[in-house]
Amino acid sequence: MARITESPSSCHPARHGLLWMLAVSGGALLAVLALLLFYLSGGLAQVAPPVLLTGASLQLTSGQGAPTAAGLEIRQPGPLELAVVRGSIRRVQANLYRHLSWQISGLEPGREIRLVWATLDDPRTTRERVLPPGSSDGGTLDLSTEPGWQGRIIAIGLVVRGPLAQPLVVRGLELRPMLLTTGQLLRQMVEDWTTFEDWSQRSINYTAGASLNALFPPVLMMALWVGFSAVLYALFNPQRRAPGTRMPYAALFLLGWLALDLRWQWDLGQRLERTAERFAGKDETGRRLAALDGELYQFLLEVRQRLPEQPARLFIVSNDPGGFLAGRARYHLLPHNGYAGLSRLPHNSEAHAGDYVLILAPLNEVRYDRERQMLESAGVQLPAEMLYAAASGTLFRVKGG
Repeated sequence: MARITESPSSCHPARHGLLWMLAVSGGALLAVLALLLFYLSGGLAQVAPPVLLTGASLQLTSGQGAPTAAGLEIRQPGPLELAVVRGSIRRVQANLYRHLSWQISGLEPGREIRLVWATLDDPRTTRERVLPPGSSDGGTLDLSTEPGWQGRIIAIGLVVRGPLAQPLVVRGLELRPMLLTTGQLLRQMVEDWTTFEDWSQRSINYTAGASLNALFPPVLMMALWVGFSAVLYALFNPQRRAPGTRMPYAALFLLGWLALDLRWQWDLGQRLERTAERFAGKDETGRRLAALDGELYQFLLEVRQRLPEQPARLFIVSNDPGGFLAGRARYHLLPHNGYAGLSRLPHNSEAHAGDYVLILAPLNEVRYDRERQMLESAGVQLPAEMLYAAASGTLFRVKGG
């Protein structure tokens, strides 16, 4: 009688299942240990370098001045007696970047200077803190105990109030990451996995897979987990030439894929909830204020109150005439005859008495003489009356030309 034998790889399915589960658990542990060892041995400096904003990368959003070889020079404050310097950054994590330093020349002794910043969760709210007195050239600050320094920072800047006795030169701002302990790295790992991404200008179904500048991107963590698990399973259960030997590895790949897909679906669910919070139950004005350009729309509501009821000619001047802000300003101010294609003041031959000029900040090349009621820029002098001024821009009515 012929004897039927079973391949060793086809017997004891419970044993193979146990080995597979051990490989999955061990792979997860090895992935976490590998990431911890990488960051604790100096890898943090490679993925989270200092954020440096020099004078060339800073913008003067309120005031008059220009970039120089030494830094961003501020000669005069803006219409609200504010000199505001602002720089955009790539969403740095507040719990990681806590050490701030700044370098400013020309600051009078005892003069108050404020740090301002905005977060990704609430970009329309400007948070601020008075900086401690430093040397004549700058100072340092530990933001660990600052309650508003949370989440992901998308912009930082400096504010100086009042007239300037002499020009200020902002040479730079720098944010440095702090050294993290093992416990802090583990908490950061969980945070990077559970932080969701808000809507962007891309497809509604698009997700980057991780927040910008995440220390532990979920895709990388999942790839390490699946890779280590596959290696461990191959060691626990060496392959034999038998049907089904590749199925455990395919299951590992599908498990990782499913975990990432579930996170993507959760991300979309969070976006839906955020949309309902922003827009549900609001009128048209409320929805516009809650939109991406809500801050600009709030400013334009004040501008519209200063414009006549009948459509008027309106020159919209900005440093990006074809950009988002200029286009949205023209749209929100319809049916006024707005022209948004200017990065300079209109010439006297273009603007006439009764026309309006809306300057969107920042536009450092334009100066306004209050006493003479004169707009000046690059040799152009345009007599105009200031009607409204805010951090987002200034509205003028042309008096002649």
